[in-house]
Amino acid sequence: TKENFILSTEHGPRWGDEINLIEYKGNYGWPVASYGELYKNQEPLNKLYYKKSHEQYGFIDPIFSFSQSIGISQLTQVPKNFSKYWNNNFLIASLNSASLYRVKFNNNFTKLLYYEKIFVGKRIRDIIYIESLKTFIISLDEGSGFLGFVSLDE
Repeated sequence: TKENFILSTEHGPRWGDEINLIEYKGNYGWPVASYGELYKNQEPLNKLYYKKSHEQYGFIDPIFSFSQSIGISQLTQVPKNFSKYWNNNFLIASLNSASLYRVKFNNNFTKLLYYEKIFVGKRIRDIIYIESLKTFIISLDEGSGFLGFVSLDE
């Protein structure tokens, strides 16, 4: 982030996509702990199911874990020149829900304050910002590939 925090998205098991605040030598629990579940008809490795408590087993909890599988992909900070209404926001691309998620964290990135789902209708793999155009370009994961554009009229 512009504030020198490192955030990561984790494409987890069913219902276990996460956003993590990366700490030096931090352990986030995979593949032992996750708020996700095994997929239907999936056999657990070594008869181990995912532990739900990260802290109890010495792991760092995610900032947020999605209760539905969104197929989380890239996360990017929204620049200040994009919109005065989206200051201190981030966009998250998703494959499974074919949507962008606009999210806002608290000041020290330990909690997700809110998210807004913006339906696009195609799987979104990547997102970049073109500052001179005040526009996000999204890579749509469809066949031979398509691009989408996100901008605002204020």
